[in-house]
Amino acid sequence: MRGYPSLTTLELAPTCGIMQLRLGDTIYTERLASFLESLGQAAIVSGPNEIELLAPDTGKAGDMARREIAIYLRVWSVLYPDAEVSVVGEGSVELAEAQAVSAS
Repeated sequence: MRGYPSLTTLELAPTCGIMQLRLGDTIYTERLASFLESLGQAAIVSGPNEIELLAPDTGKAGDMARREIAIYLRVWSVLYPDAEVSVVGEGSVELAEAQAVSAS
């Protein structure tokens, strides 16, 4: 059938999840969302101090996405050291550890 993905394509496609970021100060929300979008991330402002990112959430693609976000958040923490950002939900332990390493 033309226009429909094959079964093998569907099996290999990573599932997409939502990674939630929470900011300590609402003045940085739009700025962080713009920063992440400039890096090719799908960032959605979901509240005055919350951003949701669409990213693969399983397998190798999920691991790479979490590492990539951790790098972006490290850069963000250098640019805006007063802007607190925490990751909410699954995968947050790995990102928090990556951020802690960058802070030390």
